[in-house]
Amino acid sequence: MPGQRVAFDIAKKKEAIIWIRVHGGGVASRAEAHFRAKWWRVSAGTLRKWTEATARPREGILFDLAIERQSRKEKVAREWIAETAMALFDETGNSVQRFVASDNWVTCFMVRYDLSMRRRTNLTTLTDDVLTDRAVSYMAFLEEHKPDMDPARVVMMDETADFFEDPRLHSVNQRGARHVVMRSTGFASMRVTAMLSVTLSGKKLPPVMTTFERVGGCLVIQQPKAWVDQDLLLRWLDYTFPALYDGPGQVLVWDSMRAHIGKRVKAACVKKEIKMCVVPGGLMPYRQAGDVGIYQSFKDRMSGLITAWKEFTR
Repeated sequence: MPGQRVAFDIAKKKEAIIWIRVHGGGVASRAEAHFRAKWWRVSAGTLRKWTEATARPREGILFDLAIERQSRKEKVAREWIAETAMALFDETGNSVQRFVASDNWVTCFMVRYDLSMRRRTNLTTLTDDVLTDRAVSYMAFLEEHKPDMDPARVVMMDETADFFEDPRLHSVNQRGARHVVMRSTGFASMRVTAMLSVTLSGKKLPPVMTTFERVGGCLVIQQPKAWVDQDLLLRWLDYTFPALYDGPGQVLVWDSMRAHIGKRVKAACVKKEIKMCVVPGGLMPYRQAGDVGIYQSFKDRMSGLITAWKEFTR
């Protein structure tokens, strides 16, 4: 009766390859007795195949590592693929050969293994009909009030929380997967909340940072829990729309967060003659200027600083 085939996981294959390179002088047959003593059912021929792996077998190992990481609900980024590919080549490749995990190589690797960048799925999404109705209503409201707008006094404002956990919601995953799930880390609740605003004429207004403690060097509003509520918005309105400039032509564009449409905030806007233009729920990724073209670059810059801080304090 033929022996049953034994499948080895990636960790054991890497262990064998490293042992052959470090202790076996690169000769696979020398490792057979060593791993037989560890009760591995592996032949010298199998070990030789592992050590003589060309680019495609190494890519297979990389693909298995990516799927294993994704199964643990950890994020798989293009940068991780490149770094892991370089590490695999250093461990298993020929020292004479040269390999660079370029951006083009990562793209080709993903095409060969049917991988793509996927956004973390949100199970509460609106239907296309509802989105279309809200978008039409929102644009009609804008067109109606556009003639009365003063570009220098029309302000688009939104809050964005920059979490110490990686803010990117995309991860490499297999095409067609119904859900993309990522595991949270211990830094999930640590954040810096920023209120960013810009006028219709293109002028950036001073940002507002909310924090637990007092910080010098920038405009900071101290909050017990570092999030935005009506009290904070009232202070921001006084700062952004001072009484000296109160008058017609003022418009405030923001989303439908509960604090934005609170009674006290609405009353303050009426008193300052500020027209509120509220982006309907579900349209932020399409009609909110901050979500479309501002916050991603802001968070990408912050992500590098936060990652460096986490590595430094590990």
